[in-house]
Amino acid sequence: MLIVMRKNNLNNIEPHKINRRRNMTIVTLCAVFGVAGGTCISNNVLSLVAIKLGAGDIYLGLLAAAFTAPLVLGIFSMKAIEKHGKLKILIPWTAASTILVMLYMLIPKIAQQYRPVYVLSSLFVIQILINTCAAIGNTAWFPLLQDTTPTRLTGRFFARLRTSWQTASIITVIVISFFLGKNSEWWKFEIIFAAAFILLTIKFLLLLRIQEKPLAVRHISDKTIIGRFKEVFQIKQLRYCIIYLACYSFLAAAPEPFKIKMLKQLHYSSGFILAAISMFGVGAILSLRFWGKLADKFGNRAIFSISHIGMIVTTILWLIIDNNIFSEIMTFILYFSFGIFHSGNGIAQTRYVLHSVPDSKQNYINIINFTTFFFISIAPIITGVFLTMTQNVSFSSGALNLNNYHLMFIIIGTLFIVPHILRRNLRAAKESSTSNVVAFVMRPLRNIFGPFKRINRK
Repeated sequence: MLIVMRKNNLNNIEPHKINRRRNMTIVTLCAVFGVAGGTCISNNVLSLVAIKLGAGDIYLGLLAAAFTAPLVLGIFSMKAIEKHGKLKILIPWTAASTILVMLYMLIPKIAQQYRPVYVLSSLFVIQILINTCAAIGNTAWFPLLQDTTPTRLTGRFFARLRTSWQTASIITVIVISFFLGKNSEWWKFEIIFAAAFILLTIKFLLLLRIQEKPLAVRHISDKTIIGRFKEVFQIKQLRYCIIYLACYSFLAAAPEPFKIKMLKQLHYSSGFILAAISMFGVGAILSLRFWGKLADKFGNRAIFSISHIGMIVTTILWLIIDNNIFSEIMTFILYFSFGIFHSGNGIAQTRYVLHSVPDSKQNYINIINFTTFFFISIAPIITGVFLTMTQNVSFSSGALNLNNYHLMFIIIGTLFIVPHILRRNLRAAKESSTSNVVAFVMRPLRNIFGPFKRINRK
């Protein structure tokens, strides 16, 4: 009798609510294994491979672009998703990209037998193929997340989700950094690429267990791709969002592969560089829950402002990095700070987009992502060209020595003022001001140090 009652109670629960709880768990696990596997073949790891083969700045920019440029192709699968559903597109293309990861395991072998130019070309082509397949399938990923996440929990869920995959990322990076150590032999990269294939295979198997939210009526648009773009850009709220995301994403992505190149030129080991990069994940993990709660309580406005100021400071401070103990510590601190401020901005971006796009127009998200990925893709290419053209530029005045890398950090850090100005167009009606949020955050410190301040006044 008790069993029958439990079944009856279960039948009274709406199916989509059960699916949401289940999906939120599976989505989180997919993110964890996907990011762990992706970290093994990330731009950071492949940049070390390319530098080991003697790659220049322009190639590093192109390789970084190969990670995100294919993602713009996702717009071509939008209509297929509307017609056939999200999982029918996501699953087969994820399977294809996972199988292609096995090609990376050939790179260490051919690197020891062929000229670097052939190996670098193969590395680039493999990266394009994998990310093209992933991009076509991943068009369905963000709409799937929107179906999974209750609106009232957007900030907190994405904070937990990001914390989960950032934890997976940092653990993976730390393991790789210790594994590579000071001597990054080719056989070590072969094992890393094999681990990537295993982890991504687990992610694919988990994807098969996700339940898609059923739609009574499928919203199939007869508009062309250009028509879809026009439709999105006609909406003032989304137009300003796209302009902001394009600007911020460009600046955030522009210097990343060249930080690695600069550290290599300063004779830091591959293990040290990856260990430093792992601090990005530590910063994100420690701050994401805080950012999520802050966003749900006060809105996005203050988080945008605080993150911009942080990005300006952390970018400019790369000017002081050299080859000494102080610089080693500062490199860790800068990646840690970058993780804090960039993850906060990411939470604000996600909330703004998900709250601005209606459920019936989920492909708006793909149009927004297209623009973001496009600017992320061209950013390192433009930076690579700039560094190549200015490789003989240097300034010296007493103890001050600046080269083209320093000039890059000055320009990018200064340009973060632009998205800071653009954020004014992303305001919502019921959001708290930045000053009020800062006052709320600083209140515990005032409670601690307030008595000492009053004593000193007396």
